[in-house]
Amino acid sequence: MDYPSSVRNSQSVAVVTIFTALAIGSDFALAGMPNIKLVDSLVFLSAYLFGFRVGASIGVLSELIWAYASPWGAPGFIAPFLVVGEVAYAVAGSAAARIWPSGSISNPGKGMAFGGLLAICAFLWDVETNLATALVAYWPTVTVPRVVTTMLAGVPFMVTHEVGDFVLGLLFVPLVALAIPRVMRQRLVMKQVLAEEGR
Repeated sequence: MDYPSSVRNSQSVAVVTIFTALAIGSDFALAGMPNIKLVDSLVFLSAYLFGFRVGASIGVLSELIWAYASPWGAPGFIAPFLVVGEVAYAVAGSAAARIWPSGSISNPGKGMAFGGLLAICAFLWDVETNLATALVAYWPTVTVPRVVTTMLAGVPFMVTHEVGDFVLGLLFVPLVALAIPRVMRQRLVMKQVLAEEGR
């Protein structure tokens, strides 16, 4: 069924709103577990199912809201780096959709691929934000040893982040990627049935 653009836009706004709320809520729920978060998986998943624009919107909104609502305070100058890092997950999710369409992900190998993609994104996000932290902390006297020291200090958090994203990509993303289209199809069928009964 081909929906008018106003309906598609409304659906996109609804998806962005719901996924952003889930990302922020889960960030608060998991606040006691450093670098274990659902936001990365949700951004990847939303881009996988609904396209890059939706996924990137969720990533940008989630990072901006969390940056200034976080119990640890605002990140200051590294906030833009956090946002850009999150958009990498949207890029990966939309690329994955081209390789593995949503109807073809029941194979367990796809979960491994999703986990691997999320772990790579986590690594890139961590390297970028650690580099940004070093630049902000030591500007204008940034040196290679100071950057290396900052990177090494972040390794325990990086490992936790990458392992967490891998596990979520392996288990959580494939299950939800299968469930959401089914739920949406069931709602569409129900709407059609109710519309026909109303005639």
